[in-house]
Amino acid sequence: MYPYRFKITLIIFILFFTGIVARLFQLQIIESNKYKGISKNRRIATYPLEATRGSIFDRNGMMLAVDQHTFDITVQYKNLLYWYIHNNNAVSRIAEMKAHKNAKKTCAECHENQDAWVKKLSQLLGIPQNKLLSHAKQIVEKVERLKQNVEQKSGRATRIREEADYYPIASDVAWEKVIQIEINQNSYPGIRVTPRPTRIYPQRELASHILGYMSKLNEEEWEAYSDKWNNFILSSNVTGTDTTPLLYDGYAENDYIGRSGVELQYENELHGERGKRFEEITCRNTQVEKVILERPPVSGDNLYLTIDSQIQAYAEKSLGKNLGTIIVMDPWTGEILAMASYPRFNPNDVNEDFRKLIKHPSKPFLNRAIQGALPPGSIFKVVTAAAALDTDHINTRTTYECHGYTNYKNIIFKCWSEYGHGLVTIEDAIPYSCNVFFFETAKILGGDPLYTWAKDFGIGEKTGIDLPHEKSGNMPKMMNTATVMNVAIGQGALLTTPLQLCRVYAAVANGGTLVQPHLLSKLTDGQGEVVRVFKPEKKQKLNISPATLDTLRMALQDVVIRGTAKNTGLEAYKVAGKTGTAETGRQKDNHAWFAGYAPYDSPQYCFVILVEHTPGHGAEIAGPIAKELMSYLFPELNEAS
Repeated sequence: MYPYRFKITLIIFILFFTGIVARLFQLQIIESNKYKGISKNRRIATYPLEATRGSIFDRNGMMLAVDQHTFDITVQYKNLLYWYIHNNNAVSRIAEMKAHKNAKKTCAECHENQDAWVKKLSQLLGIPQNKLLSHAKQIVEKVERLKQNVEQKSGRATRIREEADYYPIASDVAWEKVIQIEINQNSYPGIRVTPRPTRIYPQRELASHILGYMSKLNEEEWEAYSDKWNNFILSSNVTGTDTTPLLYDGYAENDYIGRSGVELQYENELHGERGKRFEEITCRNTQVEKVILERPPVSGDNLYLTIDSQIQAYAEKSLGKNLGTIIVMDPWTGEILAMASYPRFNPNDVNEDFRKLIKHPSKPFLNRAIQGALPPGSIFKVVTAAAALDTDHINTRTTYECHGYTNYKNIIFKCWSEYGHGLVTIEDAIPYSCNVFFFETAKILGGDPLYTWAKDFGIGEKTGIDLPHEKSGNMPKMMNTATVMNVAIGQGALLTTPLQLCRVYAAVANGGTLVQPHLLSKLTDGQGEVVRVFKPEKKQKLNISPATLDTLRMALQDVVIRGTAKNTGLEAYKVAGKTGTAETGRQKDNHAWFAGYAPYDSPQYCFVILVEHTPGHGAEIAGPIAKELMSYLFPELNEAS
């Protein structure tokens, strides 16, 4: 019984195996030419599908940057090739073909009416033919040169991918024209409408230094970004996560990327992932037979900033055309509510105006809030005061006589007041900004404690704000007493950014916490789901006593009530702050500062105002700007002011 079953099974297996062998013989030997022909005449072509870049919003949902789709007209390579030949340009590989050598007709007659699409498209778009085809010659010559090189290396005729590609000849085509092309495809053979996202900044110059701008990748950058993308794919495969990135494209040649501001800082989050379409084409006429697979693109994440567009707009209005910056920050959280810098630029026009802007002497691309490292002048005196008070080198009863100057080793150190301030304590020295008091304090304080305290306050260090190219400034080591005396009043080799000083005054306002300034509020995906929120990395409690803070706060209130900012009209807004005039070394050329917070009894805003290269002084120049800003921040107090 069992031998019989075995024989039946063996016979079935032999028949099955014989059938497979016979079919393979038929496919590979008998019908090999048929399938070789099909493979020669069929190719899989891939086309990228552009991703929409994430939008940027302010804290209240106002749109600051968005991708809008524009439409380009792209033409299949064979159309450009026929046009090129029709205009009496020789293509060696075609001219040398036997069919062409034996034909009695000219090449143009063989390909009669093959350039009719040019006339139709020109009439539809209202663009002259020569303008439509202004780059056609370069494209054809480039592709033919590439094809020739490939064929020389392979030693046989080869069809390269570039021959099946489409090339742009018109951009930003009106929607009405696009519809006519789409519904009359037969009249426009070899022509495609290709959607292309364009970055739009609806508020134009508003917050331009925060938003930044975009421009095209150059060849070296594209290779670097491609390597980065390939590494991402390899990483995904190694960790065993979803391998669908293999179906996405990273960056394409001539893609636009962020160059400054949050466009650069959050490039990876905003960029998105380009999709792919896989098409089967007929090589003879490069017509699409069918779409094999299409992977839709993935939009970039949307970015919500901490800035308030209305406060930002008013800060820019208050700054006017003064070379400088205004920062408004929440002293408790480090959220940047406004960061104005002048001169500004329009991100929509940067690529057209780049050469003019980059050469402009006023440096419109410079974000003065984080990149302008300048001597802070007298607003640095709160750091000197904190260092001296908290190390018990001085107290509220310490007095120095100001005669308008003091000396050290026969060097005269002048106060800004020619006639002096008389007998001064720290509670007077800050409101009246008495240089002599701080010169004398510096003599007993020494360089090391002042350096340590300045570093603790973040002077000479990057704040860690989420913007690229932040400067750290310079907090110098002080090797002698004369240097300490200069630095103690915010002069000498000391250089700070306005944002560093905003942190200092925020720490005084909030009770001694050095917050991390930031612009990111949250990131959301295309469905509105939150994918990331800001988490501070740099937030530290200063080792400063409550008594020292109380002394500083009372003195900063008195600056507005009875001190250097007495006549600025800021008392009604309960502003506590410090004016500063930093000398540049040139006659009648100063940097005018005002830093502070308001209201002093319950701080809501911390601010810094800087006007560069002005003949005026801090209170004179920055004071009126501060009042205009406060009038917007506290409209309910305008009547009282």
